[in-house]
Amino acid sequence: MGAKIMKALQVHGFDGTHQWRLEDVPEPIAGPQDIVVQVEATAISYVDLLLARGGYQVKPALPVVPGTEFSGTIVACGPAVRQGLRVGLRVTGTSFGGAWAQRLRVDANAVEPLAEGSDLAAASALSVTYATAHYALKLRGGLQADETVLVLGATGGVGLAAMQVARALGAQVVAGASGVTKVGAALERGADRAVDTSQANWREELKRVAPNGVDVIVDPVGGMLLEPAFRSLKWNGRYLVVGFAEGSIPSLRANLPLLKGAAFIGVDVRQFREREPDVAGANLAEAVRLFSVGLLKPCVARTFPATEWPAAIQAASDRATIGRIVIDWTTLR
Repeated sequence: MGAKIMKALQVHGFDGTHQWRLEDVPEPIAGPQDIVVQVEATAISYVDLLLARGGYQVKPALPVVPGTEFSGTIVACGPAVRQGLRVGLRVTGTSFGGAWAQRLRVDANAVEPLAEGSDLAAASALSVTYATAHYALKLRGGLQADETVLVLGATGGVGLAAMQVARALGAQVVAGASGVTKVGAALERGADRAVDTSQANWREELKRVAPNGVDVIVDPVGGMLLEPAFRSLKWNGRYLVVGFAEGSIPSLRANLPLLKGAAFIGVDVRQFREREPDVAGANLAEAVRLFSVGLLKPCVARTFPATEWPAAIQAASDRATIGRIVIDWTTLR
């Protein structure tokens, strides 16, 4: 008997979406420490798009099925999976690729059970974006209640997550967003104050809304914002470098951390999971707990059926989109 077949969105080249196809591939089989998940929803992230276009720091071999975060139902368990996981349990999780498919084989330690009745579209955005924000603010930044956080790129995936995580941890949030529309969206989605970083005088505005400076900065943007933002830190401030969505990798003069008594801290959640899997698992579990009690509420801009993946990719690539674009894999059943 041949292998069972499923549908997956597979990339055959890095020259454009004309080389991407929703096609038949063999269903995965669980290894000893793996589970197989019937994927219900996958939130498209910035990292997913980089990976699919060959622009990520680790370029995958072709063909490749992208997708790093998902939610769904366990349909098979290997004999050595951790206690508490079973067939029929709904989970959210992460995988370095493979999630844009009807089924996914994943290490059992990379998933976390969801509470009964959880919104699976929203939950599909937890395991990378929200776990990254929690890792950045709590474990790397040591954020304390009543501190002030500046979130750059506040209406992007990591930015929206970081604002909610900071509020859940008891901090005040200043959103840095580009343009009047995004500033308004950041305020609607939980920021206490906001500044328009597209304006030349944005740092003066930051001084007005946070006259004593900020304790922690979350930066998934990079580019020209880095140095003026760093100069806005308080003494003992922490600058969290999450990514470079702006497209350029900036540099920082080494005397600035010295003068500020400040820390310049890298946040790489992929290596965190690889090097500290137990701590990463606990970090994801805490993000899921905060989701289950309503403190974290991933914003889903729109959900597309899997057959409409080109429109989903276009919407996820549009910088005007606020919130996550989700692919619904249940529509193929």
